Formats: sequence, structure tokens, C-alpha cells
Amino acid sequence: MDAQTARGTIRSVFGDALQRVDVIEFPAGNLSITLGAGTHTATIDGHPDSGWGLSVDPGEDEGFSGHEETAATLEEALRRVRAAFAVGA
Repeated sequence: MDAQTARGTIRSVFGDALQRVDVIEFPAGNLSITLGAGTHTATIDGHPDSGWGLSVDPGEDEGFSGHEETAATLEEALRRVRAAFAVGA
């Protein structure tokens, strides 16, 4: 999966509900995704072969301590974020 494919998946899950979508693709194929809607922020990091870590509205003190949850697929991670944000298609 590349950044463009990830953006398409994000759009299919959220529609136009997000104000911020940042997708960074790393040379090994890992993706780092930041999403924002209203006062909510989420980060999703991972790779299709190894799974995805996600954090919704992390506290300032959490820093780089890892993600709260994991998901097997990017779509699953996005659906969890959408539910936490209570927005989207």
C-alpha cells in the first residue's frame, strides 16, 4: 500500500468529514497517518503486512510511548477512529 492508496481508503471511510489528513510514506513501505476532525486527532502507524497501531486524542504525556490499540487492516483502524470521532460517512 502506498500513500495514494491510503488516502483513497481514508476517503472511503470518512468521506469529507476530516479537516486534516497527513500521510507520510517511508522507504520500507510503512505509513504514518495523522487525521483531524473538530477537536479530535488520531495517529495511525503501520504496514499492511504487520498491522496498524492507532491512538485517538493522545495525551501530551503519552509522547512516543506507543499506540493504545492495534488493528489488522488500515480500514479497521480507520473505522475505529471514525467511531471515536463520531463523524464520517
